[in-house]
Amino acid sequence: MTRSHQPESLRHVPLGQLALVSGTVQPDIPRALVPDAEDPGRETLWLLPGHQVELVCDGHVFDVMEEEIARARASIHLCMYIWRPGEASDRIVRALTARVREGVVCRLLVDAFGSGRGFEREVRPQLERAGCEVRRFHPPRVVHPLRMLMRNHRKLLVVDGRSGLTGGWGIADEWREWRDTNVRVRGPAALAQMQAAFSRDWQRNGGAPLPPDTFPKLGPEGSAPAAFVQSLARPGAEPSERMLQQVFDSARQRLWISSGYFAINEPFMRQLIGLKRSGVDVRVLLPGPINDVALARAAQRSTYRALLRNGVRVWEYQPTMMHAKTAVVDERRSVIGSTNLDPLSLNVLEEGSFVADDGPLNAALAATFLEDLGRSREVRHVHWGYTLVSWVRRALWWLFDRFE
Repeated sequence: MTRSHQPESLRHVPLGQLALVSGTVQPDIPRALVPDAEDPGRETLWLLPGHQVELVCDGHVFDVMEEEIARARASIHLCMYIWRPGEASDRIVRALTARVREGVVCRLLVDAFGSGRGFEREVRPQLERAGCEVRRFHPPRVVHPLRMLMRNHRKLLVVDGRSGLTGGWGIADEWREWRDTNVRVRGPAALAQMQAAFSRDWQRNGGAPLPPDTFPKLGPEGSAPAAFVQSLARPGAEPSERMLQQVFDSARQRLWISSGYFAINEPFMRQLIGLKRSGVDVRVLLPGPINDVALARAAQRSTYRALLRNGVRVWEYQPTMMHAKTAVVDERRSVIGSTNLDPLSLNVLEEGSFVADDGPLNAALAATFLEDLGRSREVRHVHWGYTLVSWVRRALWWLFDRFE
């Protein structure tokens, strides 16, 4: 894999000079991945300036959600994979109810598989009584059983089209204890891209086109170049994979990765090993003994032998479930989102990742990563039996790469 830097000039191009995504149901917005000028078959990540960013970790995400919802004056758009009854849900329902009473339009898109019977029986009726419009993403149908794999795994909150929150959290009580990472965003390009991701899925699931005022013209809110990269729930859609490969390939000093579910394919394996051999400090932080998907730990451990043999350092988090999906690249670039390094996230699921070149955000994310290592166990060796699991991991990648 050829390593290349994104030219500095691409980070500061005016919005009007960019290739645009156009359509009849939303304004033109800047694309996060655009065709390369020298090779139109290849896409390049473009980060646009003007963003203010703030790291939001663990259960503090519910405080930030309440703050953002309370600021809403026109619209609240919330896309969630997991939403379960409980104290966390009650907080958000109360906050949304209060804003709807003041005339704020609230549109909620909830994945039909990730948020199941508990949401449908207890939470949805409360929201609809309050005046929220609630839609389910891809309800299961017997005639289309394979649609069950095509889930919306994104986590998005967009308020008035002016501020947003994205990352790995869910609205469920376990996120008061789980280790997870999110980011609060203000600024023109990334907010438009986040709103467009919501708009597209809202309409695909029967919602009316969003009104023009949900895409306000925004000026710079900060200095950080940034973008929001979305993947679509369809087989073979791989923008997240291409973005992550470019971001990882830009590392020259350090690449520190956190992933809640980790079952990389051979290209990613070769990339991480190649970066380590070139002198990059490559570290990987993964869940430990507490994991909400038991088989996922076996899949992640099937990658260890090759990584450890080539000097990549691996840790397993001990206190609780480690659910974050982040990357610290050198001293400026950061990735925070919902995208795991596994075949489902990178081939089938709808995902979203926020990418920024911002020194303070990078430093905060790096400090959090080092704190997490202090609560983790470094892996020195792994049982040979996990080599057998690696064949299953490779088979899953082969299947999802070709699934139609």
